[in-house]
Amino acid sequence: MNDGAYVLEWARQNRHSLTWVADRIGYSRQHLSQALHNNDISPDLSAALLSHFGLRVTASSKRGMQRVRETHRCPERRPAGSKPGRPAGFKGRIESKLDAYLQEIEQLLELGVTQRFIASRYQTTESNLSSWMKRRGLKRRKIDE
Repeated sequence: MNDGAYVLEWARQNRHSLTWVADRIGYSRQHLSQALHNNDISPDLSAALLSHFGLRVTASSKRGMQRVRETHRCPERRPAGSKPGRPAGFKGRIESKLDAYLQEIEQLLELGVTQRFIASRYQTTESNLSSWMKRRGLKRRKIDE
């Protein structure tokens, strides 16, 4: 049984008319009937059935998927002033819980304490500590043997 037939059977078993289902999800009865009988389920229809009735059906419409992709590519549908792609990261100074311990960490580094010990003492990871040190321009003191 395909997903369209599954939805039709669910509606029949629960004594829901197709018109009632269509009204609840904001579709015309004709459009919903055609999509379900032809198993031409768009991503929008799939999402609507899931959110309104808890019916998990797979979007099968290539045309629907193309429409979803086009909405992201079309500049006229994009909010004014926004650029395509990922938004730029935060360019300001990033605060860290380690900033409160800057002087203590500098002293420990001067004493030659390992980053592993410092990280465990301030309950962070070595990787996070190392990145934080690079952002703050801190370097480990090399111990002469």
